[in-house]
Amino acid sequence: MAVKALIVRDGHVLMNRVVTPDGTVLHGPPGGGQEHGEDQVAALVRECREEIGAEVEVHQVACVYEVQSVSRLRDGVPIPPFHQVNVAYWCGLADGQEPGPGSDPDPGQDGTDWLPIGHLAEHEVHPPGLAQWLEADPSSRPIGLGVLPL
Repeated sequence: MAVKALIVRDGHVLMNRVVTPDGTVLHGPPGGGQEHGEDQVAALVRECREEIGAEVEVHQVACVYEVQSVSRLRDGVPIPPFHQVNVAYWCGLADGQEPGPGSDPDPGQDGTDWLPIGHLAEHEVHPPGLAQWLEADPSSRPIGLGVLPL
């Protein structure tokens, strides 16, 4: 189980920027796994502090999606079969907070970017189905997205 932050401001969504060994730039929402005894909100606040260097306010669940893989996204190295359920929450930056260097960024993470929601297809956002969901009419967005290909 993992939690993800969907932080939207002025028509842009905040995404972690990851640079692969071959120089490809990938984007994905900040967040990660829960630690033992940690609730989802506490996990998301901690993960955002570690990855985007900012305190966030967690609002409501936006969507739930799953990912499955047999290789690491950032470099294609084979891994044991991986299956993760992600709960994405609408979040906001706490007063006076702006994204910056986190205390414990993900491997390959090279900062963050505010990506325009209407142009997510121009970026390599993972999972792509989440980008399509963000670009959809809000009145037609389902909560459960099922398994999204990476």
